[in-house]
Amino acid sequence: MKKIDGVCYLNRAEAIGYLLHAYNVKWCMTRWSGQTVVISLESADGNRLRKKVPAFKAKGSRIVRVSKEDLDGFFGTIQ
Repeated sequence: MKKIDGVCYLNRAEAIGYLLHAYNVKWCMTRWSGQTVVISLESADGNRLRKKVPAFKAKGSRIVRVSKEDLDGFFGTIQ
């Protein structure tokens, strides 16, 4: 996790781990697509969902990150 200007950013592996534990999903995958990260998952009740969230890449870094707030904003509604 990296905190930039008070916002928590997770790399793709951290985002998967966070979603698996925080929202009790069965499985989760991420894929880089342009300026977004596509997150595919299956929720605990068997619904398959797909969501594009904005990606962030720090200057000089090759690591793509997503905002924890963006994840909570969408995935908090599926519980």
